[in-house]
Amino acid sequence: MKQAFSLLELTLLIVLLGAVFVLSEKYFSKEFLMQGAQVLLNDILYTRNLAMMQEELRLKDPVAKKQWYKSRWQLYFIKSAATNYEQTYTIFLDKNGDGNANLGKTILNKDREIAVDILNTNKLMNSGQSGVIHKDDKRTTQRFNIQKSFGIVKVEFKGVCAGTTRIIFDKLGSLYSPLRTSNSVYDKSLAKTGKECVIRLHSKHKRQLCIVIDALSGYAFIPKFQNLNSQIFTFKNQSKECKDI
Repeated sequence: MKQAFSLLELTLLIVLLGAVFVLSEKYFSKEFLMQGAQVLLNDILYTRNLAMMQEELRLKDPVAKKQWYKSRWQLYFIKSAATNYEQTYTIFLDKNGDGNANLGKTILNKDREIAVDILNTNKLMNSGQSGVIHKDDKRTTQRFNIQKSFGIVKVEFKGVCAGTTRIIFDKLGSLYSPLRTSNSVYDKSLAKTGKECVIRLHSKHKRQLCIVIDALSGYAFIPKFQNLNSQIFTFKNQSKECKDI
């Protein structure tokens, strides 16, 4: 005859299950953070490719011809009321140089600045943005809300790109500055610095992960982890941990 669990056995079982759930949550949050970083890295590389093709594709665009050093393809991080101030990003071409990802209300394909999603041409590379597009619009793409999709709650810029919220490339694939008061292309080029741009991602579980972009070549990569909590790479000619940048 089978006997029921005693109160002590049930208590131990509950404690063990609780420990498993806690460890599982931490493990999977790490996986989501890396997954989000990989998606972001791919989009950084895609934005670079768009920037390198821009001059040829927009040769006859009067705005691009007049303000070609202000209007570049870029990846812009934003927390907007449209998405309850969750961390998102968008990829767009700033045609008029105002710094915003305008959707285009006059002639859709001509005025629209947001890139078309390469995974679904019926959608845009934006998850919703105040004054631009509602989060429930059928053209938005969920993965660009990296807080909801991957648990990334904060994005920091360090190194040569510190103080900004966007990644911009020039026609050679080098990093570009969002400086809006420039008078020439050379004022906005970060390639001359010879330094790295570091994007540090923060997860909701207080984990951190860095993506590094070389200012001259535009080469972007995720440095290897020494262990689950230590990501070390060369920054300003010194070995640094991601959390210490």
